[in-house]
Amino acid sequence: MPTLLGEAAGLHLARTLESGQAFRWRWDAGSDGAKVAVGVVGRRLLQVQQDPQGLWLLSPDTEDARSLLLDYFGCRRESRGVAAIETALAEDPVLARILPRTRGLAILAQDPWEVLISFIISANNNIPKITQSIERLARAFGEPLGGGAHAFPPPARLAAARPRTLAACLLGYRAPYVRAAARMAADGDIDLAALRRMPFEAARERLLEVPGVGEKVADCMLLFGLGQTAAFPVDVWVKRAVERLYFRGRPRTPKQIQAFARARFGLLAGYAQQHLFAYARAHLRDARGSEPARQTLRRRPMAGRGPRRGT
Repeated sequence: MPTLLGEAAGLHLARTLESGQAFRWRWDAGSDGAKVAVGVVGRRLLQVQQDPQGLWLLSPDTEDARSLLLDYFGCRRESRGVAAIETALAEDPVLARILPRTRGLAILAQDPWEVLISFIISANNNIPKITQSIERLARAFGEPLGGGAHAFPPPARLAAARPRTLAACLLGYRAPYVRAAARMAADGDIDLAALRRMPFEAARERLLEVPGVGEKVADCMLLFGLGQTAAFPVDVWVKRAVERLYFRGRPRTPKQIQAFARARFGLLAGYAQQHLFAYARAHLRDARGSEPARQTLRRRPMAGRGPRRGT
């Protein structure tokens, strides 16, 4: 029997799942023809649906699954809830104008290891290909969960992967980075759990030591994998939004934009970033009055600090 998740009031399911944070969800048609979100969270295959009454967990119908989903949607991490966060964001006059078109965006509480590899794969990539690569990795190295789904593979499995098998997952030049990051995690050279306890800048610098992690990937990892809501990843969409909405089109570097955002929004910077990203993708056109090419519809990482790091 479906379970109504009252704690998720104010959350917009589609906007959240399609916001470029996570890549393990798809839309299926339910028995009534309505869209059902099907995704893998940890070791669970979940089915979720939203209607005017709220957010429903369709399966599995267990208390453990309900608890897992509430944690995943950040309902327990952020006690104020989505609506209260948006009320605080609306004190900014620019966000107050765009929030009616972006309401309901939550920051997901994802597994840091999965986020790290997902955003290493995201370098110079687009969302359909990222999703395909991650699913191939899961099928090749992850534990079967039933229903054709697989858990995300642990570090040791990817660290021991043969280059040929990784290549079959369509990783391209990112394959050595994925394997090297997996070896660091498997050998304890990087402790993702410890990063949660580190100061923001220290955690960021540590992430930049991981092969395949550049400035943008590190910021995405901080925000989506470590819950550092002061992080403000800057891609082409966010850069465009900030320049047009706050600086009258005057160019700013990613570092200037980050400094501006952290000073203006503080610990809500990551939430502001999500709304600006969603608004820009839907409503902001380029200088010629047309939408950018399809391949730019992604969170494109910025250049790394050395030849071993991803772009």
